Amino acid sequence: MKKICFFVLGVCLLAFPAQAQIQRDYKIVAPHTIEGKNYYFTSLLQHFADADSLIRTSSALMQMAQDKQQRLEKANTTEARVAAMKFSEEEMAKAADALAGLYKPDNALGRILSRHIIPSGCYQQYKETGADLVRKIWRQDAEGMNYAIDVYAAARKPNYPAIDSIGFDVRSRRFVHEILPACQQNIVCWNSASPAFYSVPLKAVRVLLDVNDRSQALDYEPLGETENKKAYAQIKLTDWDAYPYTAILVLGAGPEDPREAISPEGRLRSAYAAMLYRQHQAPFIILSGGRVHPYHTPYNEAREMKRYLMEVWQVPESAIIMEPHARHTTTNYRNAARIMLRCGFPADRYALSTSSESHINDVASETSLPQRCLRELGFVPYRAGKRLSARVIEFVPLPESFIIDPTEPIDP
Repeated sequence: MKKICFFVLGVCLLAFPAQAQIQRDYKIVAPHTIEGKNYYFTSLLQHFADADSLIRTSSALMQMAQDKQQRLEKANTTEARVAAMKFSEEEMAKAADALAGLYKPDNALGRILSRHIIPSGCYQQYKETGADLVRKIWRQDAEGMNYAIDVYAAARKPNYPAIDSIGFDVRSRRFVHEILPACQQNIVCWNSASPAFYSVPLKAVRVLLDVNDRSQALDYEPLGETENKKAYAQIKLTDWDAYPYTAILVLGAGPEDPREAISPEGRLRSAYAAMLYRQHQAPFIILSGGRVHPYHTPYNEAREMKRYLMEVWQVPESAIIMEPHARHTTTNYRNAARIMLRCGFPADRYALSTSSESHINDVASETSLPQRCLRELGFVPYRAGKRLSARVIEFVPLPESFIIDPTEPIDP
């Protein structure tokens, strides 16, 4: 169970001046990387040359980089390999102290905070500013990396083990003598060119997610240049006043049969959205759902619903927005909200969401889905409006949705 203390429950636009600078249209740097999605602050440290140069002035951080590389090279047991891939508590604390010591409002770290971290809203749950904020967001990133390594190298139970667990028996000869040592060797080789204090754990996450077929966070990315290119272009041309609602969000449903590309529920929900679209209720249909059910399915819910809408209902591609990463109802709304707010949908207008009647019952409830959102995300990513029918309810996307979830590396 993830720690709710990572988040401020129910309130995410916090009452201090820095958070007022969150920008709805902020463009995430390197959004189609594991680092950019999961560990945004750390990804910025490696993205900007001036930040990298600043870090290399710290003897403590440079020594840590060398020590972590050497420790991983020497590890020769499963326990030693996993430990070497992760940050120790001492390393996290030393790095926090060093980064806080480097911070100045007018240097590279200061610019990362003012130009990227605060406008992005990705860490808006924290009240701290300046060096204290650097400490907080660094620790979130570091703990998130450790969590992913524990799950996908040491078989720690993830939040949703039925769909997100490690793909290997960690006690098997194959894993102990072949898979994990090969992961270790790949990380060492990859990291040898230019090690940084954070690079062993960061590369370990990349390698482990890849070998476990858990890189779904990158599916179809960058969306604005692939599946959503036509729709994103159309957003800029849309006359929002011509429609009563901004979008129709379809909550995905994976098939039970691994041979099925789209479930009967997926067809029914998509078809209903097409009917609402033809009634001119909204200019866009948002299809939400990732590669979730059944375990290790090759089919993406959003992609298959899009194919169905275009082939069967002749909905134009420019009217369809894919959200291909959500794994739960909570993230159906959170991820759709991120797209809507980042892409310029009117923030003060209602959208529609549709699903099965029982599913919408949960959404409409004041306790069921909202309580699940608080428990699993730490916030509620939407505000429900009127229930228009058994299968349709209004909602407004909320900017709390920008907060990164460090314990969900497949869909943070």
